[in-house]
Amino acid sequence: MKFKLTIVFALIVFMPLFGQKKIQRELVPARGHYNQLSKLSAEPKSKAEETDTLKFPFNAASAERRLSFKPIYLNKVSPDDFKIPDPPANSSEQTRAELNYLLSLQAQRTSVDTESSLFMAGVFYNLRTIPADSNYSRYRQNIFFIGRSIGTWFNPENLPVTADFMARVWQDASYFIWSLKYKYLRVRPYVLEPDLKNLEDTNWAAYPSGHAANSYINAFIYQELAPQFVDVFNKDAYDMAHSREIIGVHYPSDSEASRILARQLVNKLFENEKFRADFDLVKKEWAEKAKETFTKQGSTLDEAKKKSSSCAKTCE
Repeated sequence: MKFKLTIVFALIVFMPLFGQKKIQRELVPARGHYNQLSKLSAEPKSKAEETDTLKFPFNAASAERRLSFKPIYLNKVSPDDFKIPDPPANSSEQTRAELNYLLSLQAQRTSVDTESSLFMAGVFYNLRTIPADSNYSRYRQNIFFIGRSIGTWFNPENLPVTADFMARVWQDASYFIWSLKYKYLRVRPYVLEPDLKNLEDTNWAAYPSGHAANSYINAFIYQELAPQFVDVFNKDAYDMAHSREIIGVHYPSDSEASRILARQLVNKLFENEKFRADFDLVKKEWAEKAKETFTKQGSTLDEAKKKSSSCAKTCE
């Protein structure tokens, strides 16, 4: 009996040393308009619909450049390993309903909707950025956009290990997102619907949405670090995805495909030993720094003493 108790005690004490467990989460079912649209036919109206031949123009040079950043963690995974539905045909009942939905959003969007959505259009991470760049800190901050309200400690300066880790994840994600965009070459919604006034110009294909996919990937990873904020992370990712619909550059099915892709990609990441080892380092950083200090910025006791000492020498 004593021997068994010793084994149990050892497992409790040393279990953290065995590293992060593999995590396989199920995707929450689609809701709202995403759910309604998914029930409509995605098939072409007929076999001879001219609109179904429309594809986003393929640019080999751009594709080579964008795909030059290879996955760091998922280097043995193929884009074909991800199972997302084919985009609805251009002539399908679902696509027509999606375009009508986007027109409704257009009719209802306010100046606040427009301003916030265009702001979010600029929230992404540039894989080519280096510390010497003037916008390097902005790109690093963008990594923390999803979940930005959970604390003042949630930033790249306070969590440098997390920032580096999520930048590597972004590189993996970008490779597969671009691979799928070039696979499907889906035209943007405003190509099919002339009454749709897009508020952003894009020179790449629609399906799936990069903004949405990266946001959901961040959300699903951050949830494992702070499960008490799962609602916040999901809401931020949902808002990012929806913002792309508000400004007329993505179909709802682009957003939903991105959510599906994100769940699969994060599940695959947690199957990767190197990823789990790096994730453990991030968990350690969060255990030490994921909390408020409640100190007045720029007015610590030490700084006050320095000011007092300096004034005693120079202020007479």
